[in-house]
Amino acid sequence: MDNLISIYITTCNRAAKLPRAVRSAMEQSYKNIEILICDDASTDNTEEIIQELMKEDRRIKYFKNEQNMGACYSRNVCINNACGKYITGLDDDDAFTTERLKVFLNYWEDQYSFISANFYEVSGNISTIRYERSTDKIHSYKALLFDNIASNQVFTETHKLRSINGFDTRVKRLQDWDTWLRLAYNKGNFLSLKDSTYIMYHDHHSMESRVSQNSSFTTALTELGKRNKEIYGEKNHKILQYLIKYHANTLSLSEAVKWAFYQKKCHYLIKHLKNIFNW
Repeated sequence: MDNLISIYITTCNRAAKLPRAVRSAMEQSYKNIEILICDDASTDNTEEIIQELMKEDRRIKYFKNEQNMGACYSRNVCINNACGKYITGLDDDDAFTTERLKVFLNYWEDQYSFISANFYEVSGNISTIRYERSTDKIHSYKALLFDNIASNQVFTETHKLRSINGFDTRVKRLQDWDTWLRLAYNKGNFLSLKDSTYIMYHDHHSMESRVSQNSSFTTALTELGKRNKEIYGEKNHKILQYLIKYHANTLSLSEAVKWAFYQKKCHYLIKHLKNIFNW
């Protein structure tokens, strides 16, 4: 019998967008799934929308927080209640392609900590941008030290995600990056696929945002390094400071050269020169 896959979706006051995400899960070509939705104390008609979807599909399980607890807590509610051997997440304003789960299963090997994939970015009805890696590639946790190349959602075994206690509820920004870094460090290499199987929509109103803005990106990076000091080690923690300064636009020319050399990416240096000469 096919193994059960758990799909977790957390939501808060996104009643208008949520059905698109849930239906993309319902319409997966791989059918042995459960869809766990955690409602983080929505005050709109989210619960009513979910109840209607549950009438259509018995695979949906609904949980609701009595008060707003945040995305990480809500994800952990789903993770702790998941019955599937495998698990993956979906943001409430995004969607899966119909073959996403089958693709992951076809590539899965037990030695992987997780699998990630490319994604499409869609901005309104005007443009669709496809991000591509040219080849499938196996990475160690070190590939995640300075960049979240795994993106916002991955596919893994449920017990592996539980073994690191899921998402850290202290984290307000870069939650995904923090979790995938810990997962790869503790559970081994991960596979990144060239296939694009996730659709990330950018159709938010001006007051909406994809990520928490409770802390700046540079502050979030600083906290990422502090929380995971053991993973970074002394040398890489020092190198992380270059990235923090880069995003804060406080990197000196000599530091920009060092950072560009280390990352083997000249755009860090080019950006710094543009800032100096106002190109």
